[in-house]
Amino acid sequence: MVLKRKLNPSLLLGLVLLISACQAERAQVITIPEKDQEPQSTPLPSPVPQKVLSICLGEEPTSLFLYGDQSTSARIIRQAIYDWTVVDPAIGAISALLEDIPSLENGLVTISQVEVFPGETIVDSNGNLTILANGTDYRPSSCFEPACAETFEDHNSITMDQARIEFNIHAGVTWSDGTPISAADSVYSYQVASLIYGSGGPKKLRYSSGYQVGEDNRIFWTGLPGYLGIYSYPDLFFDPLPEHLWKNLTRDELLTSSQSAERPLAWGSYQIGEWVHGDHISLGANDQNYLVSNGMPGFDALVFRFVDSAEEALAAFQSGECQLVANQSGLSDFQADIMQGAADGVLRIYQSENKAWEQLSFGIDSRDSSRTLLADPELRQAIAGCINREKISSTRLDTDQIVDDFFPPGQSMLDDLELTYTYQPVESGLALKELGWIDTDGNPATPRIATGVIGVADGTKLELILLAAEVDSLPAAVTVIRDGLGSCGIGIEVNMLPAAELLAPGPVGPIFGRKFDLAYFAWAAGNYQPCRLFISDEIPGLYPSYPKGWGGVNASGYSDEEFDFACVEVLTSLSDSDNYLNSLDEIREIFREDLPALPLFFRREIIIAGPGLSGLGNDPYSIFWNIEAIQ
Repeated sequence: MVLKRKLNPSLLLGLVLLISACQAERAQVITIPEKDQEPQSTPLPSPVPQKVLSICLGEEPTSLFLYGDQSTSARIIRQAIYDWTVVDPAIGAISALLEDIPSLENGLVTISQVEVFPGETIVDSNGNLTILANGTDYRPSSCFEPACAETFEDHNSITMDQARIEFNIHAGVTWSDGTPISAADSVYSYQVASLIYGSGGPKKLRYSSGYQVGEDNRIFWTGLPGYLGIYSYPDLFFDPLPEHLWKNLTRDELLTSSQSAERPLAWGSYQIGEWVHGDHISLGANDQNYLVSNGMPGFDALVFRFVDSAEEALAAFQSGECQLVANQSGLSDFQADIMQGAADGVLRIYQSENKAWEQLSFGIDSRDSSRTLLADPELRQAIAGCINREKISSTRLDTDQIVDDFFPPGQSMLDDLELTYTYQPVESGLALKELGWIDTDGNPATPRIATGVIGVADGTKLELILLAAEVDSLPAAVTVIRDGLGSCGIGIEVNMLPAAELLAPGPVGPIFGRKFDLAYFAWAAGNYQPCRLFISDEIPGLYPSYPKGWGGVNASGYSDEEFDFACVEVLTSLSDSDNYLNSLDEIREIFREDLPALPLFFRREIIIAGPGLSGLGNDPYSIFWNIEAIQ
C-alpha cells in the first residue's frame, strides 16, 4: 500500500504466550501416470520472471479466505493480494481503497437519535451488549458521560444515540479479472461474515445494526443504539469479496473451496499463482492493479517459503534462498549472529506492528490471604525501581522502547511522557526502608524484615513468588527480574508452570484465580482499549459479586473508582471526541501513580532483510503493509 493519506483514528482480548509451536510439514503427493496412457504434450514453461522476491515465513497458512485462517502468515499473504486498509491506533489509518478515512471532522461520522423499545438489543452505559429491559442502565440521547446514565423501568420506549459511519470506495479499482470493485462487494463481505460467524465474530459485526449501500454507492455502517465506544472508524469497513464469482457458494464451500481458500481473486498488487502445500505459495504481479502505471509492484513475482525454525530461516537467508525472513519466532536466540550481520552490512533488521504488551502483574487483591503485601502501591513503586527494564530489552530483538503504561510509543493522541520508573536500586532500597522494610543484617541476599509496616506483622520477610510460563530455559526477563529484586533485598522464588495451567481460568488458574504475587506474561496488542484490563468490573471472581464471573481479565484485582470512571468514558465515547481524549490523559496519570502492573515494552514483529532491498522501514503498521513498494 502506498502512503496516500494519514488521519488520527480513534489492545477483545487474547493472551500471547511466551512460547511457540512449529507446524508439521505436509508432504506433496505426486501421481505417476500408468504405462498405457497416451503420451501427453509437454507444455512450454512460462517465461522466468525478471525479478522474484523470496520470503521465508515461520508457518504455512491453512487458508487464504478472508474469514478463515487469521494467522500472521495468512494476513501477510492476503496483504499482498488485497492491499487493504491499514489501521494503527498509534498514528492513524491509510487506505488505497477508501476515498477518505471517516471522522467527526469530515462529516463521515454522524450521531442521530433513535427510538428504542423493550426487548431490542442495545449497548448499555458500560459498553456491554444487552437487551433493553427493566433494570438496564443506559445512556439516553445526548448523554456522553457515566453520570447522566439512567435505569430503564417500565417505559414504552426510550431515545438513544446511534452512530453511522460512511465509507466511499475509490472509482477505478478492479479485481484481477477486470471487474470493478463496487460498494456491493463490501456489503457482500458483510453478509458472508454474518454467514460465517453467526451471532459471534468481530466487534464490527456484533455491534452493528446494519451495513448497507445508500445513494451514490455510499456505504453506511450503523451501530446498535448506545454504541459510541468505537476504537477505530476504518476498522468498521468490510473488505470487499467478489460477489460476481462467489455469490452462489454455500458457507461450507466458502470455507473450503479452492477459489476462496487457496486462490482468492485479488485486487492488490499481486495475485495467487500456485500453492505447493508444505513448501511454498507463489504470487505473480496483478496487471489490473491501479499502481501498475506507477511502476509497481517492485517485483514480478513473490515466493513465500515455509520454514520450520529460525535456524532454518537464517540458513536459507544466508544461502540466498530467501531475501526476507518474517513471522519467525526464535530469532532472538541468534541475536549475536544477527546483530553482527547487521554490523557487517550483510543484512538489515526492521520492526513492524506491535504484537504484544509484556508486563509484570502485581497480585493486589489476592484471594490467598497470605499474599497481601502488594496491595500497597508504594511498595509496588519501590519494586519497579529494582527492575532493569533496559537490560531486559537488550536481550531481545523484538522490543520497542520502554513504556510506563499500556499505550504504544508515538501515539498521536497522547504526548510522549518521560519514564517514571527508571532503574535505580539504591533509591528503591531507601524507599523500602522508609516503608518499614529493613535490611537487618546488611546483606541484600537475605530478605528485608517488616518493622512497623502498616497492616503487616513485625518480623514478616519480604518474600514473593514470581510466576511465568514454562519454556526450555529460564527466560532472560525472568532472570533480570529475579536478580534485580534480589539485589534490593526482596526474596524471590521463581515458579515456572505450563502455559495452559498458568493462564487457566479461575478459580483453578493461579493468575486468573487471583492467587499470585508476581506474574510475567503478555497481552496481545490489537484494536481494543487496554484500560479494560484494569477496571473493577473485570476482576475475576464468583458471580454475581463479580460481574464477569471467572471470565474477568483484571487478574491483579486492582480497583479504583476514578480509573473506572475514566475508562468507561473511553469505552463509551467516540475516539475523536473531547471526552475520549481527556479521559485518556486521566487514565495514564492514575495508572502510572497506582501501578497495578509494571509495563516492560511492546513486542514487535521482526523482519530480516537483504541489504539491497528498499521500501522497508521501522513502522507500527501491519507487516508488509506496503509490500508493493519493496524493490
